Amino acid sequence: MWFRSRLRRWLALTGCATMLAALASSFASTPSQADPVVKPFTLVMIPDTQLAVQNKPELFYAQTEWILQERKRANIRFVVHVGDVVEWPSRISDWERAKMAMQPLDRKVPYQLAVGNHDFDAWACEPPATCNPWEHIEEDRSTTYFNTYFPLSLFEEWPTFGGNYPREQSDNTYFEFRAGGIDWLVITVAFNPTDAELAWAERVIAKHRNQLVIVNTHEYQDGDVRTPTGDRIWNVLKKYPNVRFVFSGHYVNQGMRVDLGDHGNPVYQIQADYQTYSIPDVNENGYLRVMKVDPAARTMSVQTYSPYCDKTGECPAYKTDARNQFTITDLDLRTWRR
Repeated sequence: MWFRSRLRRWLALTGCATMLAALASSFASTPSQADPVVKPFTLVMIPDTQLAVQNKPELFYAQTEWILQERKRANIRFVVHVGDVVEWPSRISDWERAKMAMQPLDRKVPYQLAVGNHDFDAWACEPPATCNPWEHIEEDRSTTYFNTYFPLSLFEEWPTFGGNYPREQSDNTYFEFRAGGIDWLVITVAFNPTDAELAWAERVIAKHRNQLVIVNTHEYQDGDVRTPTGDRIWNVLKKYPNVRFVFSGHYVNQGMRVDLGDHGNPVYQIQADYQTYSIPDVNENGYLRVMKVDPAARTMSVQTYSPYCDKTGECPAYKTDARNQFTITDLDLRTWRR
């Protein structure tokens, strides 16, 4: 009798504990300072490199050299290139320069490149050819050059690689990594994504609900104003509580906006592009976005930095105006487990 009584009591307590654990896990959780895994980490955004590659590739080389050198000190966990890797995809020398710039990071610092409008084969009609790429890009979304120099086989070898779309192409990819005590998923969708590409992205995000999601795409917002293309993407992203960041370039502008998704989750949307066709201002093409995330302090400090300018003194190492240097406070990095 005593044994059965103790057994019933133990089962009751165990059941309560299980219920409480399940209930707790259904709520949002935030990393705490007590977690030894939680420490600040850095994300780096490489804005459009098309004119650095074309006019002064040493700007691009300096960016990735700095990332490689600082990867441990700054705890750099992922690098996103927001697209327009090159200006004219038919110019092979530009792809070779871009490949040379990114190659030092291979298997050392995980990175991902978005396909920008200039990276599509439709942009191969380099002047003085008489054609308008905008007339062809909707019907020709082939990326032969992009996939030749940044093939799927390159990324498949990395432990962070998750998947891709379409089959055997690196136009749209996702990667997984852990930083700040949080499991992350970073997914890229090509410029002006098709309905099929957005459907793929939606399936990936829905399947990884226990990971916070970073979306990397070329066109999404102009400064702090979302574009029609950005609205199409947002209408997908807002449905998922685990989406937390969107990074983009394309427009020569900088901005940040925060919108709430359908579940009340804040989505931090950051845009930056410094490209210029002005040769006297060519060093503008050498700036990075360095984003230090501190989960315990709930902040993300954003700096705009040029390793080339810092080294040579030819231009300011940092851009310090409000659009280029700011801190996001009360950063919400909670995850929903469902």
